[in-house]
Amino acid sequence: MAHNAADIILVNDKLTMNHLRRKLILVGGIAAIPMSSGCLTAAMMSGGDRENYYEKVGSVLISADGKTLAVIGKEHHYLFDAPEAIKAVIAPDLRDVVNVHFQTFSVDSAQRITGGYTLNIGKTASAEQKEKAIAAGFKPLPTGNLNFTGKLSGTRYSANGIQAENATQKLRKEYTINVSAEKSAGAKAISQAGKLLATPVTLAADGVLILVAVPLLLVIGISSAASSN
Repeated sequence: MAHNAADIILVNDKLTMNHLRRKLILVGGIAAIPMSSGCLTAAMMSGGDRENYYEKVGSVLISADGKTLAVIGKEHHYLFDAPEAIKAVIAPDLRDVVNVHFQTFSVDSAQRITGGYTLNIGKTASAEQKEKAIAAGFKPLPTGNLNFTGKLSGTRYSANGIQAENATQKLRKEYTINVSAEKSAGAKAISQAGKLLATPVTLAADGVLILVAVPLLLVIGISSAASSN
């Protein structure tokens, strides 16, 4: 079932005191796949060399410059290089018709994270919207929908208590994402914060999340199989 998210608000990059401040903006919509929900600590499951946990996510954002995709969880922030297809869906003529589904995240002991995503445009989209989506790499399906699948890679960070407070950056409903982590990157990392880098996402005075990076040192940033609670 697809859930509409809040409108995307685009802002210009601001250069302030030698720091590049990039406001994060909400990505179109999210398609949720039913799965058991649960908090991070209660839902931890062990098996072999890996542990699975469920992360509650309140925001899926992209930087205003289109370079960073950020999944904002309760315990972690997942930051990915934004693929070209996702950059395309923040355009005003596409963002309202695209739904995003993220597959399970996989984290290694160095906090490197990989995952897959699917973008879907329904058959009710206009001919012009479909034409632009196809130009961006979407493939037509027999159902009349358009589909795009791809891979993500990035880094997992400690959320450090930072969450979106501004309504324009929050999903209408909280989602649960499945994460599979190497044991050295799972429970031990959760209990020993020093193993996780603090998130480069910060909270501005107005409650808006921004991504901060020293010029020439680009902080990049992040998705999964999700369910609404």
